[in-house]
Amino acid sequence: MEQILHEIQINKTKKRVYALDENYEVYANFVIGTDYYDGYNDNGEPYSNVDDGVYPLNHVDVDYPNALTAAYGWGYINIDERGRALHGGGSNLGYVGALEPIQSELCATLGCFRMRNVDAFWLAHHANYARDNGVDVVIHVVSE
Repeated sequence: MEQILHEIQINKTKKRVYALDENYEVYANFVIGTDYYDGYNDNGEPYSNVDDGVYPLNHVDVDYPNALTAAYGWGYINIDERGRALHGGGSNLGYVGALEPIQSELCATLGCFRMRNVDAFWLAHHANYARDNGVDVVIHVVSE
């Protein structure tokens, strides 16, 4: 890899996720879905996207097709303690093509940000590579 990921920036307004290098310049960007279902989780908290802020990268899964990625697509990047994440489509979506590289739609979630499987896999792989090389990657969630 030529560039090493230092920050994942999620822009809720633009519905884009950006990969930033050591100079905090964008070297890749992807479309995301930000739609979520109405309702409440088991703790009575309303479904919603992650609040704006900076979050440490704490869990990344690119071991497709294990149990986690089979349910959440080819790549999974956890953002907060509620389990809201950046991930692809998965078998739990209940539609044909959920595990295809590029899904026909970016379905609503329970508060996560949905990516195309191939994009989620790429980003998760770059996140793991950065961590393996000693970089403390952060996730920066913004609205404009």
